[in-house]
Amino acid sequence: MPLVVWPHTDVCERRKQAKYRQVSVGPYCSTHFLLDKLRCIPKAAPDRKVYRVLVVDDSMLPRVAARTMLSNAAGLRHCGEASSGREALSAMANLRADLVLMDVHMPEMDGPATTRALLSEYPETKVIAWTVSEASDDLLRMVQAGCSGYVLKDSGPAELQRALWAAIRSESPVPRKMIPEVLRRVAETSPLSQESTIALTSREMQILRGISKGLTTKRLAVDLGLKAPSIETHLHNIFRKLNSTNRGEAVSTALKLGLITLADL
Repeated sequence: MPLVVWPHTDVCERRKQAKYRQVSVGPYCSTHFLLDKLRCIPKAAPDRKVYRVLVVDDSMLPRVAARTMLSNAAGLRHCGEASSGREALSAMANLRADLVLMDVHMPEMDGPATTRALLSEYPETKVIAWTVSEASDDLLRMVQAGCSGYVLKDSGPAELQRALWAAIRSESPVPRKMIPEVLRRVAETSPLSQESTIALTSREMQILRGISKGLTTKRLAVDLGLKAPSIETHLHNIFRKLNSTNRGEAVSTALKLGLITLADL
């Protein structure tokens, strides 16, 4: 259906009918007038999904802080809280949160134990460790449990939101200063397989080395001359072959198998 080009004075009516996609131009229509018409054609609506966030912490103050930080976060919604690991598992049955901010140190059922139990029931959920601890032991335990990232509680709202969105994009938000020590400990304390039976393609190896350096999907796409969806497809294949659920776990497994070495970090 053609878009009728109205007289320049009938602006309001023209804007109301700008939903039509094709443009029919008369011989006396100026270039500026045409551009004005085209600007009125609405673009496709962006993805409006709102991701639900569950906060798990045995202390009230961090839960309140997280709730406050998420209150004005576009695309993210605080959907509930839990004060223990068992309470978190019970809450997930009703909330089905997309993301979980998980404290590491909790009585009875700590962060790693809760993460393992939660992901066994809800494997599509993204768990992000949220803690005051900068100890590599804690990060290593959470990564091994399957968490998608690690963010410190002294981070501001912007950094917390970046970590959550990185997890949504299947990236692994981790404080950069903690990555080298953790990965080196994995490599040094784990016996390496002499002959790995897992075969990665050359492209997958490029991406594996990239994520071991902490490169984002966008950066990998630029460096390798690929589109972001292609990178995500290769990452999915890497995770499947390495039986991993996130980037940190994939790098850890690759180090154990000898697919990459400390020189790749």
